[in-house]
Amino acid sequence: MILEPYTAKSVMRKSSPSLFSWGEAYLNPYQGCYHDCVYCDGKSEGYYMHEDFSQRIKVKTNAPLLLEQFLRKKGYIPFYRQKTNTLVDFIPSLRDSAQRSQPPGFVLHIGGGVCDVYQPAEAETQMTRTLLSIARDYGLPVFILTKNTLVLRDIELLKHINRTAYACCSFTITLADNESQKIFEPHASTTDERFEAIRTLRREGIHAGIHFYPVLPFIGDTAENMETLYTRAREVGAEFVYCWGLTLKPGRNKEEFLSVIQKHYPHLLQKYQLLYGNNDRYGNININQLEETGVVYPELTGYKIGYEHAVRYAPDRYIPRGRISGNLKCSEFLLKVSYIRKCILREKNVPVVYRAVTTLENLDTDITHMSQEELEALSVPGEVTPYLTEYLKGRNYLDELEEKAYHLVSAGLLGAR
Repeated sequence: MILEPYTAKSVMRKSSPSLFSWGEAYLNPYQGCYHDCVYCDGKSEGYYMHEDFSQRIKVKTNAPLLLEQFLRKKGYIPFYRQKTNTLVDFIPSLRDSAQRSQPPGFVLHIGGGVCDVYQPAEAETQMTRTLLSIARDYGLPVFILTKNTLVLRDIELLKHINRTAYACCSFTITLADNESQKIFEPHASTTDERFEAIRTLRREGIHAGIHFYPVLPFIGDTAENMETLYTRAREVGAEFVYCWGLTLKPGRNKEEFLSVIQKHYPHLLQKYQLLYGNNDRYGNININQLEETGVVYPELTGYKIGYEHAVRYAPDRYIPRGRISGNLKCSEFLLKVSYIRKCILREKNVPVVYRAVTTLENLDTDITHMSQEELEALSVPGEVTPYLTEYLKGRNYLDELEEKAYHLVSAGLLGAR
């Protein structure tokens, strides 16, 4: 592993909230990932990563400075730091009013789905630890996604953040068996280690869950693997299991993955070639081959098992300080309803809710206090209006929809095993 320090122009990437993490800003101090997971689509040419992606790890040495500059420019003050470098240090009576006038908070997603922020390089550079320290100082809630138990090194930091705001760590776990897991994730912590890390975090009151993503066809979507993973998730106290399928983008990503399949699972190679033979630019499966290959959308099976184990399919949304709870909860409601109807019930023509979500996120008035005239004046697509009506009536629409989805999946009407 070669560590290559460099100065980045930027590290922050804004994002719309989603069931993936509810993060609204992403940052990562690394480019490249020593974990070298075989299925990682970060290796695809579309990400413009360097060729020796898993061996040469570029370290954005100025990432902490850029984060600090971003927060200062937005008007945030590090109230949990001994010295804030503001007038508050000289006039303590200003502290309360200054803290109340801070800009609204947001969930900071440290990392993402490509380059792990707790990969082995972190043990030496401690860049992620530094970023977490800044988040702590500014009272920001954080979400972390990793495959490495090195995150436990920073458990005291996470506990502090969780006390003052919110901290959630999700572990990618795709295979319950350590031996097969090492084939696809050669340098990551073992499956057993990750489950135990979740148990440790939950005992300390820190939010934690699992990204069962990607689910490998014929290997990770077996009844044994999926049942074992959800059972263990419940046992260690995981709050959610986010389940999604495998994409194989044409080029380096797909070629490397299929070469590993040919070496370790040669009997599955032809099935994979059929399933991903369409060379979809985003790596999506060929839906016309589902019946012939016997593949079922893993979200369906995962949803069924998760429902039976009382494990949520996504993390519940945290409402940062200064934000309007009614609007953000309504946004969460819309995204979950859309997910159930589109991805589980497999309904066609499901209303696109993202425009409505964007409107809700930016409203400065609580939607639950609006008059009918004000609601009608919102720039929300008409087909989303029935959803808003259900939310505002306070009915258990989402609970009923989730129950309906479970019964249909269980009955085999949606293609679940």
